[in-house]
Amino acid sequence: MREQREYERTEACRPTERGRQASSVGRSGPRAAAVVLAVVAALAAGAAPALAQPAATAPAAATAPASGDASGSGDQGERIHQGEATSTVERAIDAAESHAGKPYAWGGTGPESFDCSGLVQASYREAGVRLPRIAQDQVNSGTRVPYSRAERGDLLYWTDGGGYAYHVAIYLGGGRMLDAPRSGGRVGERAVTRTNLAGAVRL
Repeated sequence: MREQREYERTEACRPTERGRQASSVGRSGPRAAAVVLAVVAALAAGAAPALAQPAATAPAAATAPASGDASGSGDQGERIHQGEATSTVERAIDAAESHAGKPYAWGGTGPESFDCSGLVQASYREAGVRLPRIAQDQVNSGTRVPYSRAERGDLLYWTDGGGYAYHVAIYLGGGRMLDAPRSGGRVGERAVTRTNLAGAVRL
């Protein structure tokens, strides 16, 4: 508890510290005046002071093409999550859809029956992506994102009170998912169930 309070105090002080740093220039007296005179003199002579140069070159960097070349160097830093290629995602979804109507079976990994993580594993394996067998391990195989930011092909997961993932599904978009639901159920597409929904995982 003490460690947490120390952390909160540090975080709360940061804006104050920034404000203090920003306002100290105004209290520098003769030094600040000398800097202002030097900048004015440089501008009058037609030269940009060194401190102004980074600001002048920033727009050029911002207008660089985002698409980049085949090496991908042009879009460095553009994505928060890389994610699987669209074609890979669609192959996995096609594979999952090909199993629609097959019965749920606890521990089932196909091809005749599946449980939830067995379906996810088999579908992504057909698309060339290796995933572990258990739902919790599949959740730990990617980057967790909120459900509000889920994209087609992400894994949705549900947790119990302790945070352990007990169910996974493939998100199709538009509030729809594809999964092997429960005993007595069959693989298929359905509306996303919100009860105990913990979020999504981008592979």
